[in-house]
Amino acid sequence: MWHYAFWEQAQSDWKAYRAIQGLSLDDCHALHYLQMTTEKLAKAMLLARGADIAEVRHSHKGFLRFLQLAARHPALPRQFNMPVRQFLEYVRSTLPLASAVEHLAPALAQDGPNPEYPWQEKTGTICIPASYQFSASAQLKQPNGRKLLRLTQALLEQFESLFVKKII
Repeated sequence: MWHYAFWEQAQSDWKAYRAIQGLSLDDCHALHYLQMTTEKLAKAMLLARGADIAEVRHSHKGFLRFLQLAARHPALPRQFNMPVRQFLEYVRSTLPLASAVEHLAPALAQDGPNPEYPWQEKTGTICIPASYQFSASAQLKQPNGRKLLRLTQALLEQFESLFVKKII
């Protein structure tokens, strides 16, 4: 089933993201794998909820919406050992950075900062991902960034139990 395929690939991208953290590579590489993880995780959830593969395959948006939907799942606040309101605020605090990560996809960056391809700024300056200082990189090291990473990992680990209906 398609949702399992996207979930499995999201898990592989997450492994790459985590491995890159221990290497001395340019930030663009880690950001690329984080953006890919979140995009595929969102697609897996949409597919598990019955979305059409033809629609999901070509979209790069979804992670922000996925977080908003996932925040309302009754099992997640318990997993994070938080009351529902506190958990909703926890997730809300990650949304601006989640949006920034989502918009790193070249198709959404619209000729702007993305971790894959060089782009030209309005001033005429050509920017190269390998030497660009992405604000998302610094934000991921801040409290809300650590929250987003913890939430992403939990959603990857608990995806099946949270979003896939078992047919007995």
